[in-house]
Amino acid sequence: MMEKITLTVKDDSKLQFFLKLLKQFDFVEVEKSSKRRSAIRKHDLFASAGMWKNREINGAELREKAWKRAS
Repeated sequence: MMEKITLTVKDDSKLQFFLKLLKQFDFVEVEKSSKRRSAIRKHDLFASAGMWKNREINGAELREKAWKRAS
């Protein structure tokens, strides 16, 4: 079984040393990934305001339809 772990290197100056060290082990595969912080976006709740405007449905009906669809 192959396991993946994520490590955070606190000191950028030590990163290259650490990568070279890991590559010395034949059972470790090093794969560098891009930083995910830039990919994470927060949803703006107020941007969704009015999406149900002019719709003939209330919260109870919406929930009822959602539960029926899930089963």
